[in-house]
Amino acid sequence: MEAINYFKYNPESLDALDLYNYRIGDIHDLIPIDKRDNFNGHIVIEAGIELDESDIIAIKKALKEEIDIELTNYSHHVKYTQKYYFENSKHIPKENKLFWEYEFHGKTGKQRKEKKLEHEQASIANKIIKTRIPSILYFPNFLFEFPDKIYLNSNSKEAKHIFYQKIIQDILDSLDNDTNIQTHIIDRIQANEDNERRNLLSLIGKMESKLTHIIFSSWNQILNKKITNTEVKLHVDKDQKGPYIEFNIKDDINTYRIIERSLGFRWFFAYILLTQFRTFRKDKDNVLFLFDEPAFNLHPSAQSELLKSFYKLPRVLYSTHSHYLINPKGLESTFVIKNEAIDYEKEELYDPKKTNIKIYKYREFASMFPSETSYFQPILDLLDYKPSNLDYIPNSVICEGKNDYYTYNYMISLLGENNYNINFIPCTSSSNMENLLSLFIGWGRDFFALLDSDNEGINQKKRYIEEYGIALEKNIFTYQDIDPNWTKIETEKLIAKEDQEKILKEYYPDNSVISKKLLNRSIQELSMNNITLNLSQGTCDNFIKVLEFIKSKFKS
Repeated sequence: MEAINYFKYNPESLDALDLYNYRIGDIHDLIPIDKRDNFNGHIVIEAGIELDESDIIAIKKALKEEIDIELTNYSHHVKYTQKYYFENSKHIPKENKLFWEYEFHGKTGKQRKEKKLEHEQASIANKIIKTRIPSILYFPNFLFEFPDKIYLNSNSKEAKHIFYQKIIQDILDSLDNDTNIQTHIIDRIQANEDNERRNLLSLIGKMESKLTHIIFSSWNQILNKKITNTEVKLHVDKDQKGPYIEFNIKDDINTYRIIERSLGFRWFFAYILLTQFRTFRKDKDNVLFLFDEPAFNLHPSAQSELLKSFYKLPRVLYSTHSHYLINPKGLESTFVIKNEAIDYEKEELYDPKKTNIKIYKYREFASMFPSETSYFQPILDLLDYKPSNLDYIPNSVICEGKNDYYTYNYMISLLGENNYNINFIPCTSSSNMENLLSLFIGWGRDFFALLDSDNEGINQKKRYIEEYGIALEKNIFTYQDIDPNWTKIETEKLIAKEDQEKILKEYYPDNSVISKKLLNRSIQELSMNNITLNLSQGTCDNFIKVLEFIKSKFKS
């Protein structure tokens, strides 16, 4: 997180908030701990940037208009490198190197052959890239002092007030009434006309209503604590420093400053104000939020609800040790970061000289543990998760693998999540269900196991019944048990052929042959990104038949 935040060309900063651990205050802190005595070398921070087609079009246009260069050959990948040199553990600023690396070639109307862009030519491309790099907003926490007064003058030189002026504009943008700070707040504060005062009060009332609705509806949803008769109140006036605005919280009787509220409320208020309202900005998509261990002090249900709020933001990258902040639907888009030098069973033996930090895509990480209980087990082990005796185990269906898991979750989202309160748990194969079956039988919880009705599925069902006997006989079934006509049926075959083609074209439009692997990958992407497709009635009826069968079993 700190390395990403250290990216040199971050166009936006949170320095004004004075967040603890937000910045590396002293560049010497980058020196590895075990080399602080005499470090002679350099530290590299390297950022990779991927350009999309709109970026390339903008670069082509700028090159053509400014220096009459036609961009003929290019790469979508750009690398920006920052190198910081040290001698005897002291930073040598004059040796610093900051440079872009990419392959752009072009030619003028007179040239026959294309040439690699030279420094001055490339600087035009650099300028375009810099302006389109998203703002990186790194929040190691949300605990900072909220100002009593926010001064609104555009000529303010205090970084804190300049920062909050943008937040005020975000609130105005959320009203969708084309208002701005200067014309509709500052000018009206300074006017002596009764009409302008009434206009100002009308605008402030709308801002208060919007703030109250978004903040307290989110509070009630995320924290599951109903707050009533409480609202955000704004006070505007001017003093010797100029026009200002104050934020307060009013309940039935009293009015409080933000700083006078509880630590938990201040954390939550700042989170909503600085993230949710940011999405109303005109360049709302041009931002990347970084959260370091967000909401670690919230209870589990609040963490789960907070996770849902992340999906309202354009781009979020966060670190966590909490399984409540992991969405199984998006697990394959996550990364596992491990220090290979640490024996996690004997962490006290850690030797910093052997530090070897590696990053794995979860799909790759899970494949390193093929014999685990379920597809999710490696991540649960990594988080050191142990269910307590008080944990509620919901109605669960053990399925063969992750492909079934994503397919059923996607179909439930299409058919109505309120209709089917069923949780699918993926194993790693039809022949590797023993551990999960043993756990659920031991817990005495309601569960069922669902297998394909191909030869492998039928044989595994017989094996499990022989192994567990009457305790499992009524809890395991194949598709043929649901519909006698469904012989040799795998989950994919419940999807009509025209729907398979439609799903595949979403991500692989050039593939004319239906591939089981690509079909399942497409379903996974649809599920993760909450994309709705209109599937045929035949496909829907097939999955309704399965889900209603399972539902009836749980009821009985």
